[in-house]
Amino acid sequence: MKRRSPQYAIAIVAVGAALALSARPAALHAQKQALVFVENSHSGDVSIIDAATLKVTGTIPIGQSPDEIVASPAGDVLYLSRIVRRDDGRPTGNGELVAVDPAARTVLWRAPLRGSPNHIAVSPDGRRVYVTIVSGSWVDIVDVAKRRVVDSVDVGTGPHDIEVSRDGKTVYVGLIRGTDVTVFDAATKRVIRRIPFGQSVRPIALSHDESQLFVQLSHTHAITVVDPRSGKIVKRLAMPLPAGRTLPDSMPIDVNHGLRITGDGKFLIANGSLFDLVAIWSLPDLRLVGTVPVGHDPNWIVLSPDGKRAFVSNRGSDDVSVIDLASRREVGRVKVGSYPQRMAAVVVAAK
Repeated sequence: MKRRSPQYAIAIVAVGAALALSARPAALHAQKQALVFVENSHSGDVSIIDAATLKVTGTIPIGQSPDEIVASPAGDVLYLSRIVRRDDGRPTGNGELVAVDPAARTVLWRAPLRGSPNHIAVSPDGRRVYVTIVSGSWVDIVDVAKRRVVDSVDVGTGPHDIEVSRDGKTVYVGLIRGTDVTVFDAATKRVIRRIPFGQSVRPIALSHDESQLFVQLSHTHAITVVDPRSGKIVKRLAMPLPAGRTLPDSMPIDVNHGLRITGDGKFLIANGSLFDLVAIWSLPDLRLVGTVPVGHDPNWIVLSPDGKRAFVSNRGSDDVSVIDLASRREVGRVKVGSYPQRMAAVVVAAK
């Protein structure tokens, strides 16, 4: 057998060490971190909460009056709607869609919108972003690749919340200055039906199989459940009242705000903004299974990426309540920016 020189052995060891060192950054890069991004409308920025430690780890400046934030299906881009204002704070009558890299925490691009925007939905393939223009009567459609508005759909006065079906074929739009939910075909852009409710439509939530549409209405301390295909009202879920409390004689316009269906489709979570609580119903049987006190004026709900917790923005107390869904209790409260409203949760590579 031919003997190797000591120099050969040293070289082999050196190569092995170099390979081990080169693998370490890749292993570190593979570590993931779950983050919750909270849009703060009055401070014009986004607070970043570490979903594990429940600590704010950073802030992204956006500009005055952001209104909504959602994540792309892949979680690699966040989209925010923003009402553009003059230096004196007055609205210009226009808005913009802002794209943010959640890992780098930087703005990627901005696309102008022709009106004041509200809520956002992203198509399941991630190619289109739907933005409701509440100051008008249409939904702007932004092509992500082109980074601009390429089409719009007239849906009725004051479109507010918006949901896209899981197959991406159908879009549901609630009218806050009207009283309908307008449903349109994503491919043809044609309105399929209008579902009347008799009150202005606030947040909406669509069951995974599209068999139930849940709707919060102005002046109404209840959730209206409707069959979205027939438009027939199936049930009204009375929101719970805390012990010793009664409904006011005159109901405010924005009674309750915020609906979310869990990722497994088994529970509906609803904000009771009037009494600072969150109610949880089982699906599809619509049985109330829990009530959780939260901060002041809860506005929106987002689920942690693992689905174990619900984060609730409290715009009246400038904080976010964290609810453990298994025990159905608040396990933390995180101080954020001024007037927090919508939120998005994604997983990024740990820094």
